[in-house]
Amino acid sequence: MWRFLRMLLAFTLAFLLAMIIGGFLLVGALTTAGGILASRSGEKPSPQTGWLLLSLSGELKENEASDWPSLSWQRWLFGAPEEKPPTLEEIRRALQAAQKKSDIQGVVLRLGDLSARPAQIQQIGRWLLAYKQKTGKPIYAYGDYFTELTYYLASYADTVILYPSSGAAVEWNGLVAEGVFFRRFLEKWGVKPRLFRTGAYKSAAENFTETSYSADNRAQITALLEDVWANWIDSIARRRGMAAESLRAWPDRYIFFSAQQAHEKRLVDTLLPWQVWVRRFLPEGKDEPEFVSVRALAKPEKTPSEAQIALLYAEGEIGPNSDLQAEELVPLLRKALEEEKIKAVVLRVHSPGGAVLDSDKIARAVKELRMKKPVIVSMGGVAASGGYYISALADKIVAEPTTITGSIGVIGLLFEVKGLLEKELSLTTDRILVGGQYADFLSPYREATLQETARLQAEIDHIYEEFLQVVKEGRRYPSREAVHSIAQGRVWSGQDALTHGLVDTLGGIETALTLAAQAAHLTDYEVVTLPEPEPIFQKWIKKLQRDAASLWFFRESRSNLPEIFQARWIEFNLY
Repeated sequence: MWRFLRMLLAFTLAFLLAMIIGGFLLVGALTTAGGILASRSGEKPSPQTGWLLLSLSGELKENEASDWPSLSWQRWLFGAPEEKPPTLEEIRRALQAAQKKSDIQGVVLRLGDLSARPAQIQQIGRWLLAYKQKTGKPIYAYGDYFTELTYYLASYADTVILYPSSGAAVEWNGLVAEGVFFRRFLEKWGVKPRLFRTGAYKSAAENFTETSYSADNRAQITALLEDVWANWIDSIARRRGMAAESLRAWPDRYIFFSAQQAHEKRLVDTLLPWQVWVRRFLPEGKDEPEFVSVRALAKPEKTPSEAQIALLYAEGEIGPNSDLQAEELVPLLRKALEEEKIKAVVLRVHSPGGAVLDSDKIARAVKELRMKKPVIVSMGGVAASGGYYISALADKIVAEPTTITGSIGVIGLLFEVKGLLEKELSLTTDRILVGGQYADFLSPYREATLQETARLQAEIDHIYEEFLQVVKEGRRYPSREAVHSIAQGRVWSGQDALTHGLVDTLGGIETALTLAAQAAHLTDYEVVTLPEPEPIFQKWIKKLQRDAASLWFFRESRSNLPEIFQARWIEFNLY
């Protein structure tokens, strides 16, 4: 009863808090929306002819429906929301539309501080190459500063331009995975982490249990980074007409290149300020260039085809209160199953994993859909752990060479705070148990017993065996042992995953669409994107509801056993 009352009180407070904040935001939204509409009424619409400007900075999202709105108070109070970078889906549609428009003269990439996965950059690069091959028109890339990531994208252009200042540079110092480890900090404060996992490579919680990378984790991360770096070096050398040996030797010698050095090394072709360089794009009699925006070309085009292939985006962490929820994705999969015009589905998975329960629900829906229609998975920057779980039962899996995938394993982590409370805070706890000696199972206020830890590990092992069976069935491995030998929580690059049979072929979304069309025997079809974009206010309301639910969930999560077992990959950054 007391637990129920606490849950009810926590949920009520969270709901009231969300309603209060929502009220303020709604008033601000209505006020700001009026100002935005008024200010935009005098703006010039983006031209439909000229040069397509692909301006990329900030975090690259896969699809607009997964791009949550910012609730920044500063932006609400002091001005209109800043222009968001285009999503991967918008870039796809814009570049495809540009191929068909004779009045689009070429593409200009303006690259800033971009946060994206290497595989996502490869996907954009594929579309740029397709545009170049189809039209023969030029592609330019401009930057004030290039990281390895943004330079990799710039290398797809015919001409690379860099700002001519001593502050401008091209980074060239290699890739790094860097982590902070909390074991000694937790020991100092009397907090004891208990880790339950399957496989030595399932390392997501090592930050809490170790003081440095374990040997197994170091080996898998090193192999992954080496694959990415080798792919970048070979690709850049081929496109820029340079010696791969030189590119490999430069990091230890230079670290980064100044603008002048980058020009001398032929990493860039021209050194000019943006405002000077863009004068070449000035229409006759104009003082400012008029570029065609991505969004101006990215509007979906309706085609008269009676057949459709659904491109369904599954992006984010998997879980009941996360970006990727079974209760939202499963209905979309069933819609694709029931809609007669949809003949095949491409499931675009960009997820590090998440909750076992939601992952299993999605995987079952994929299996049900596959019984009636072809399902092809296109893996994004990462499709690991739960992200691989929901992919495994598709007809075929397509990945980029630098996709992070695999991580077939399960992990659970508990924190015991008895030492912190008693030794550091001089607090004591007590309990009254009714109905059984384990009524306080998973309580952080005492040490877990041997029976409890054995039960938890047994459950982890059971979930792992189910995971192996899903992969064995979906990927047609001959035995459980064959899957286990490449599982145990190990992550693989897309290139290595192909070698081990975890994926079928290397490529991007267009490769997956082609495979889907072939499987459904289609020559004429329309691509429809799911989920469809939501109105901005609906996104805000959903975000508030999710935040309210998360507040309650955090308070009671220790009482909800299934949520303890979450297969997660804590991502490392590639710099």
